[in-house]
Amino acid sequence: MKILFFDGMCPMCHGWVRHILKWDKAGEICFSPLEGELASKLLTPLLPDYLQQNSIVFYEDGKISVRSTAALRIASTLGFPYHMALIGYLAPRPWRDAIYTAVANRRYKYGKRYDVCPIPPSKWKERFV
Repeated sequence: MKILFFDGMCPMCHGWVRHILKWDKAGEICFSPLEGELASKLLTPLLPDYLQQNSIVFYEDGKISVRSTAALRIASTLGFPYHMALIGYLAPRPWRDAIYTAVANRRYKYGKRYDVCPIPPSKWKERFV
């Protein structure tokens, strides 16, 4: 099972979730907010400080990826042309993560923080776990 854990209060994260829902034609990726019960259950044993990571977390068959590596793993799942982003692996992870963190630290400047996690459109509800 592939699950993208995202900041449920972040407008930029929700924008990316909507894009990934459209791009993931095979429907392989499910979604869950980092603040939810599933995140607590699955991520706490593997990454106890997951809420302090300030990052998306990609869970795939018991393995987790964070920050830029999570984004690249998601791109690899989406197939052509999105998997072409895998060229990002050529950059050292500290550089990739520095860019990811710079954007993540400014994410609330791109839109107002939600007070509660928005409800997904009904056509995609089964993809949210």
